[in-house]
Amino acid sequence: MARLIAVSIDCRNEEVRRMFEDMVSRRLHYLIAKGQGTGAVDMLLLELDEFRPQHTFDRIRQLLSAAPGLEIFLTASRMDPQLLLEAFRVGVKEFLPQPLTRQDVEPALVRFEERFAGKTSGLEMHAGKVIAVLGVRGGVGASTVATNLAVSVQQARHHEPVALIDLDVHGGDLGLFLDLPASQGLTHLTKDISRLDETILRSTLVRHPSGLQFLASGCEAYDDFTFEPGSMMRVMSLLRSIHRHVFIDCGHVLNHSVREVLDSADQVILVTTLSLPMIRRTKRLLEILFAAHYPAAKIALVVNRYQKDQKDLVTETETLLGFPMAGLIPNDYESASEAINHGKPLTIMASKSPIAQWYLQGVGQLIGDHAAGAALSKGQAKGRSFLGRCFSSIGMEVGSKPSVVSR
Repeated sequence: MARLIAVSIDCRNEEVRRMFEDMVSRRLHYLIAKGQGTGAVDMLLLELDEFRPQHTFDRIRQLLSAAPGLEIFLTASRMDPQLLLEAFRVGVKEFLPQPLTRQDVEPALVRFEERFAGKTSGLEMHAGKVIAVLGVRGGVGASTVATNLAVSVQQARHHEPVALIDLDVHGGDLGLFLDLPASQGLTHLTKDISRLDETILRSTLVRHPSGLQFLASGCEAYDDFTFEPGSMMRVMSLLRSIHRHVFIDCGHVLNHSVREVLDSADQVILVTTLSLPMIRRTKRLLEILFAAHYPAAKIALVVNRYQKDQKDLVTETETLLGFPMAGLIPNDYESASEAINHGKPLTIMASKSPIAQWYLQGVGQLIGDHAAGAALSKGQAKGRSFLGRCFSSIGMEVGSKPSVVSR
């Protein structure tokens, strides 16, 4: 299942509440909402007022009128056939007799999941693409890569919304790369994730002059903060629904929130450098991702701070890893540092530099969206490889790449 399912419970019978919570919490991708509000939930367990059943039915009509996608499970200690028929007529999807039993609840949840999957599959066809950027270790430049990829796509697609998310709870400095004010960001959104909706999300996003929408982590460098399980799935689902591309800076720590993002992302970009310790860590990280059954096509390996004399080292590294490089970002420490210090992306601060041209020309190929990259100048050879096109302007030639080792 692609996204989190939020569930609310409005039930006076505490035994029924606890039983339902226990059965739902044992299933993957479910989140129990706090309190009895429906918020932006997908399912509501509602107990019938057996003394005033029409009052319950009127409430169901109001709830479904306000949220047509909501599914209501009705529970009661007893119900005659006529009331049961009326319950289904007003929109109830499942009836659970009390006391609750697994024999009744489990099949109802399976039927719900089938209906839910049918509804969300159509939406996913039009959903935006999520690209997770992960550094093999701190200091390799993952934040620089995430920022400049996102801005490059936004510059190429002026009229399509692009988002950049800071998920690095150990840093939270991404706003400085764009000279944007600090905001509550993810920490604010995930305080009660069950109530999160599009309106709340939009109010938290900060707009960059390029048009890029930014969502801060809300964490300081030494905060000891963790997101509740399932939080990032909910946030990503909403971000997908309103953006063409969503770039997420995952930092370099594989905590549970980062794993949620990597699992649900359309593409994972690993950022490394060609030093021996980084190559060793890259190999280990690839082993972890392959052990988690990530397809090779989902992973793109990018070398940051590449220098001209490292061509042979690239070939040796690919052989060692059994995995090809998807991109070699030229080393330009001076331009990169100046851009960060001025709070401007490279493609704006130093648009003519080789490193900025790499982002502008190569991003579409890197993320598998050919329309995202800037249009190449006329007269460029059509038969060249991706890396050949990216680096032709700075006199680099890149040889062929070995195939991925089968797993």
